[in-house]
Amino acid sequence: MRFLTRPAFVAILAALESSLVSAEPASCLASSVTSCANAIKSTKTRTLSLTSWCSSVLGCQKSTTTITGEPVTTTSTKVVWETYTYEYILTEEVVTTTFDYTETEYTAVATVVLTPTFTVERFAVTTVKPRSRRWDEAVHAKDLLKRATTSICPSAIETQACSCILTSCAPPVTKDERKTIKERTVETSYTLFEVPITYTNTEWIPIYTTETEKYTDTIKSGVMSTHTTTIKCTPSSTNPSFYLQATDAPPVNGQYWWAAPTHPRLLSFSIEAAFTPDILEATVFSLDSANRLITRHKNGTMYANVDHYTHFTLVHHMTREEIRKRSYEFLRCEVKPASGKYPGNYGELYCLADGGFHRNVWNYCPLYLEWFNSPLVIGDYWSETSPDCFPITFLIKPVCEGA
Repeated sequence: MRFLTRPAFVAILAALESSLVSAEPASCLASSVTSCANAIKSTKTRTLSLTSWCSSVLGCQKSTTTITGEPVTTTSTKVVWETYTYEYILTEEVVTTTFDYTETEYTAVATVVLTPTFTVERFAVTTVKPRSRRWDEAVHAKDLLKRATTSICPSAIETQACSCILTSCAPPVTKDERKTIKERTVETSYTLFEVPITYTNTEWIPIYTTETEKYTDTIKSGVMSTHTTTIKCTPSSTNPSFYLQATDAPPVNGQYWWAAPTHPRLLSFSIEAAFTPDILEATVFSLDSANRLITRHKNGTMYANVDHYTHFTLVHHMTREEIRKRSYEFLRCEVKPASGKYPGNYGELYCLADGGFHRNVWNYCPLYLEWFNSPLVIGDYWSETSPDCFPITFLIKPVCEGA
């Protein structure tokens, strides 16, 4: 075994270090570029913010390739096996028997009126002076709205530093707009078994008895109370409050989303969605730092959510504790620019439910209003047939509009 002397060992280490350093571009090793890169990373602490900012500095352009053409058909076949047992009479016996049949007559002896109280949330808007905000308080809003790029270092060094941080621009995005047609075929196979039985033919003769039962008549008469929440109108706020005005759906076209208790209530721990033509009764919404759709209530902050059982489900309002207790899914939303289809040049609400289903299509279903007193549905498609529904687009009407 041969051992290296200390000078030889030091020379080998120096050669390895030199080869590692030369692997990086010489421009990325310059102290000014390294300092600029460290300044950018310390300012843009989130990966999304850092990537977006450097992409802007390097002039990266988003490229989308759209695939169009004939619909794509997918076919699946399901085989169902059904087994039936067929009984046939081998012998028959006739038996006569009697039974007691009691008819009850009910007589009211008193009337009691119950008056449960349902609380409706009202919102009073006041205008306050805008205050300065630190960037770290508005990271999510800054990324969502894609604010203009500002310089951190001199432009020449800044471009080189971003080139060292971001090795390349984002690749093109491919968007498939071809319609998918799913064809499902069900094949059923049957198996039949014959079982011989002895049949007993019973003739029933009733013996009648009448009883009188007294009861107390109970009447429920709900009382609606009002609780007022004050909303501060801050025009320069990065997370402004807004009303949601429905469009397209004829029964509620032009009306406002109203998160109010319904009677009967669908779920005891939930507040359902309703609609009102009066903006003074409308619910005030906003988006929190995680882009969840929220509204204030006397019982706390209420989050818009759906259950996780289907891809076409009712929209509820619950506290965060109730949602987590039942593993329900938050609605995360953003404000899209006006499409030009509706007057007023208002932004439009786009929401997506957490979970496995891609639910982002708003529906108004009169049948669900009749059955559950909760007509607002979000699904991964617009229901044209069963149940009969109407598509809805929600316009964003700022609380501070005109302030």
